[in-house]
Amino acid sequence: MRGGKDMRLLRLAVETQNWALAAHTIVLATAIILKTRGSYNAKSKAKKESLKGQSKR
Repeated sequence: MRGGKDMRLLRLAVETQNWALAAHTIVLATAIILKTRGSYNAKSKAKKESLKGQSKR
């Protein structure tokens, strides 16, 4: 659940006033951010860093 998916779920939870789902969505999004150490696109950044040291052909 990243980016737009969790925001859509949060919007649906608020529109239907399902506060438990809204709270769980916020906790899940926070856990994902903390797992990636605050970097929203940690995988692409890590890939760019690994390619930095390689020479271009």
